[in-house]
Amino acid sequence: MIVLKAPQDKVLAALQSVAGIVERRHTLPILANVLIRKTGGQLQLTTSDLEIQIRTTAELGGDEGNFTTTIGARKLIDILRTMPTDQTVSLESSAAKLVLKGGKSRFTLQSLPAEDFPLVQEAANFGPVFSVPQKTLKDLLGQVSFAMAVHDIRYYLNGILFVAEGKQLSLVATDGHR
Repeated sequence: MIVLKAPQDKVLAALQSVAGIVERRHTLPILANVLIRKTGGQLQLTTSDLEIQIRTTAELGGDEGNFTTTIGARKLIDILRTMPTDQTVSLESSAAKLVLKGGKSRFTLQSLPAEDFPLVQEAANFGPVFSVPQKTLKDLLGQVSFAMAVHDIRYYLNGILFVAEGKQLSLVATDGHR
């Protein structure tokens, strides 16, 4: 099955948008992977570090049908970076491996079962939904992030509280002193 078939730059952009939390060394090897879930023409890429989960959806061609696996995120990004940006690349499934093809290049990559990938449980009725311009959110975070604890054993101080009431969004942070 052809999992994806698209220009190198589109595949790389989708991968880079979720790869920010993937580290090269983990206690669990599956955390170095990206979960690839294909449903029809949609391809969903998910990464996790057990605390944060990042997910993006893209239409990157390939065969119709459903397919799920995991593959080393950094390895895939490193290979894609070596290819020309205008080149069409394809990712094909073959047993427990994925074959990445582009031009005259062919790479066989080991995959791990998707069932082993740790997904963050999503809340059914998760609080209010709001939309904030990126600059406004950046400014708000800049105003309170200095007071946030970083490695405190009181884990509830290691974050920022978002309070949405009507059309007002308030952010609160403290390290127990500020």
